[in-house]
Amino acid sequence: MPNETVFNQNSQPLYTEQVNTYIAPGIDTLPEAGAAMSGLLFGIPFASTVGTSTPLVLQIANPGGSGRTLYISRIIASTGTASVTLTLLRNATVGGMAVTPVNYNFGSSVTSVGTARTATAAPTGSPATLMSMLLAIGPVILNMDGRIILPPGNSLTISVTIASGSTAATGNISWWEF
Repeated sequence: MPNETVFNQNSQPLYTEQVNTYIAPGIDTLPEAGAAMSGLLFGIPFASTVGTSTPLVLQIANPGGSGRTLYISRIIASTGTASVTLTLLRNATVGGMAVTPVNYNFGSSVTSVGTARTATAAPTGSPATLMSMLLAIGPVILNMDGRIILPPGNSLTISVTIASGSTAATGNISWWEF
């Protein structure tokens, strides 16, 4: 395709057209907005003190046979000290406490099919590490925009750890379901 222009010409291969009810200006939005309006955008927060033997662990699991798929929207973590590690794990085993996911549409009575857990003990099992990064002081926001997909029978776990000492830390996972 040499010398082919790709900007909105219907005779070219990458022609696009707005297909919403507004004529001008065009309105585009992320999938999260539609999921929130439908009552299908959820989140789980957790705050804890992270110590050498007490990580902050947060998990969302999609139970087998749930009939829905979870699409990870955003992962947020923050810490009060540098040199803290954030790790994303696939299919870890997490003990701890079951928590109820929050529906981000406060007017909706829809509940999530996902099961959420928080813990201050390291995940176990044989999880696959998706990514690991050192955090600076303050928040880190990972906009996944649905790029991590949890079909039934899978889970995503975040673990915030520190090599020595202790610090305050927070975590949040948000997702939509269809």
